[in-house]
Amino acid sequence: MSSNIAKYPQPPFTQAIELYGDRAGSKGKFRFAGLAWIQDTKVILVQGDARSLNGAAEWRCFLRLTTLARRLKKPVVLWNLPVVHIATVQRRTSLDCAQAIQNAELELLKLPYPIITVFDEAYDSTYAYPELIWNDGVVLVAPPDAQFSDHEKVKIAPRPTDIASAILELLCQAEAIPATELIQSRQESLRFTMKSRMEFSSNSSHSEEEPHV
Repeated sequence: MSSNIAKYPQPPFTQAIELYGDRAGSKGKFRFAGLAWIQDTKVILVQGDARSLNGAAEWRCFLRLTTLARRLKKPVVLWNLPVVHIATVQRRTSLDCAQAIQNAELELLKLPYPIITVFDEAYDSTYAYPELIWNDGVVLVAPPDAQFSDHEKVKIAPRPTDIASAILELLCQAEAIPATELIQSRQESLRFTMKSRMEFSSNSSHSEEEPHV
């Protein structure tokens, strides 16, 4: 990937180096993808929206960014990027896309460094809970929410100026956990989610088969 020093327009990032894909069509439709600093903490930052991962090429770009995080031994911060929601929709579009999604998901599961997602005030917080499958923490820029008030992996940032401290707190929290436990926690969350989906699907099928009285 080639690079370009960029002045990232949005706090809490104080410096950034945008990375570009070297292959045709593989840059991805991200608002920003590359290295970014929060004070002295360096992360791989990927910022986008629900339309950023709309094809196999974009998912392969996302995979390379995750692989880069592993190589550089840096955490990943995803900004307004609801990976679980997008994967659920895009997985059905083509076999090529489904394979690219699976490869990216496997890399996320195995990443031995923290993954944090931020949803700012412009985004729907309902995306937050499913993201905890892949993430080790979620920051919501929103008023205090009873749904997440006791969740140790969710930090509420009442104001945009609170995002930096919330991210750094979650990173510190996750970095204190051994890498093997981070990976195991993600795998257990995924297994639980898949089991719940299978049970829901099974119950729905049984309900449809029951005769009406």
